[in-house]
Amino acid sequence: MGFFSKLLDDDEPHTPRPKEEIREISELVGCEWQYINKPLNSEEVFELYKEEYARGEKNGYTPVILVPNGHLLEMIESNYEYYGGAENYREKVLKADLSNGEAILRERFEANIEMYDGALDDKEIYGEYPDTIRPMSCFYSNEKAEHLMLVRIPVTEPWKVFAWIPFGGWNLCPDTEDLIAVCKYWYNKYSAVPAVISSDELQMYVPEPINSREEALKAAEEHYAFCNDTVDQGTGTIKALAGYVLNSSVWYFWWD
Repeated sequence: MGFFSKLLDDDEPHTPRPKEEIREISELVGCEWQYINKPLNSEEVFELYKEEYARGEKNGYTPVILVPNGHLLEMIESNYEYYGGAENYREKVLKADLSNGEAILRERFEANIEMYDGALDDKEIYGEYPDTIRPMSCFYSNEKAEHLMLVRIPVTEPWKVFAWIPFGGWNLCPDTEDLIAVCKYWYNKYSAVPAVISSDELQMYVPEPINSREEALKAAEEHYAFCNDTVDQGTGTIKALAGYVLNSSVWYFWWD
C-alpha cells in the first residue's frame, strides 16, 4: 500500500480526522507549517517539495511533508511524553553518538544475512540486475493526496528533522538515534534528505542520484540493512533493489 492511500483510511473509530490530527501535530512540533488541502498527484507533491527544499536552503530550514494517518500523532505524542517533553526529547537524541551511521548499517546488514543462513545462498539473496526497472523520479504513491502537512523544521542539517518528528524504534525500524546517525551518513555521502514521513514509511529526496551500477549496489546493501522489507517484501533481491536506486531521485522505505 502506498503512503498516500493511507490518507483515505478513516474507518478506525477513535482515529482523529486528518484536519484534527494536523492541528494536534502542529501544536506538538511547534514549527511553522502549511496545510495542503487540495488533491495532488505524486509528481505535483514532488515538485512542491523540491521548490520548498530550495527555499529552505536559502532561508535556513528543512521542509518535511507529513502524512496524517492516525498513528503518526500517537508516535510523536508518546515519544515526547516518554522523554518529558519536546525539548528534552530533542536534547537527548541530538546528544547521542551520531558518527556511527556506516557501522550501524554494516552491523544490521550482517544480521539480516544471518537470518537466511542455511536457507538462501549469496546468489539467491543478490539475484540478477533487472533490465526493465525505471528510476524513481517522484515520490511513491497509489493515488492523489488530499490532506498533507508541510512542516518547516528550523535546522540546516536535514538529518536533524527526526529530533522534531519522532520516528523509529518499532518492529525492525532503527531507533531514532540510529536512524539519525544513518541519515547523517547518507546526507554526507549522497546528499539524501528525509522528505516524506508517515507512521511507517520514509521517503528521501536525492538531488544528485547515484549514476553507477557499482555504487547503486553498495547503496542497495545499505538500504537492505536499514529496511529489510525493501527486499523481503519488495524487490525480492538486492540487485533488483539496486536497479531502483540507480538514477533515482527518491528512496522509499516501509516497515511492516
